[in-house]
Amino acid sequence: MQFQGTVFISLIAVFVSACSTAPSNPNTPIVLEQHKNIAVEPETQHNIARLIKQNDNCLIEFTGNFETGKATEYWFFQGEQLVSAHSNLDADVEEKQTVFDIQDSTKQSNFNALKNHFNAQNLQQCEHF
Repeated sequence: MQFQGTVFISLIAVFVSACSTAPSNPNTPIVLEQHKNIAVEPETQHNIARLIKQNDNCLIEFTGNFETGKATEYWFFQGEQLVSAHSNLDADVEEKQTVFDIQDSTKQSNFNALKNHFNAQNLQQCEHF
């Protein structure tokens, strides 16, 4: 009888842990890859770049810390196509958002430089939605 109780409790524990690790929302963004302290211009301290797959696109989120504050860039894309990009500046002197001109060759170059830090296999997951 003691053995049956132990087996029953074990099965319940397995069932509860399996349910608690299952994703609750299939539309939740997924971080595919992350890198810290990549070489970028202008130079930042303690930066982080994350490749995130969302429901209908992918996103490279880059956050760099400067002496005066923090800047976060958001690069939204599908496959090779940059869809939109902007940055948020949270600094001692000001807070502002800047929308990037995605047709600008410098912005395209910055986007491709960031993309080059990520594994090609992970980037492939951004090909089709």
